[in-house]
Amino acid sequence: MNIFDYLQVVDGSCRLRPTGTMSIVDAVELVTRAIEYCRARRIRKLLVDVTGVSGLPAPTQVDRFLMVEDWANAAQGMVVVAMVAPPELIDPRRFGVGVALATGLSSQVFVTEAEAAAWLAAQA
Repeated sequence: MNIFDYLQVVDGSCRLRPTGTMSIVDAVELVTRAIEYCRARRIRKLLVDVTGVSGLPAPTQVDRFLMVEDWANAAQGMVVVAMVAPPELIDPRRFGVGVALATGLSSQVFVTEAEAAAWLAAQA
């Protein structure tokens, strides 16, 4: 899976919009690679929109912990991530956002790209 099929740099930030059917493992790996790409190029902000991906199950708490831990390691405190996901994939208690905060990743999840973009724009 090639991140460049889904990644673009717009106004100094990265946008990842994967589409099609993929497993949660592949989706997480794609986001990890996008974070690494941004960090390596000193691009501080990444918006990820997974609403175009089909076949993703709602992540378990363990899934959420492991994916966010992976993303925090990839970001190394240098990349801020705004995630857009269908409501059925978002934990109402925002467990993953809490894990992100605890592991040093500045991140938030939204149901619309407009909300995610506004939050990302407000990040220093």
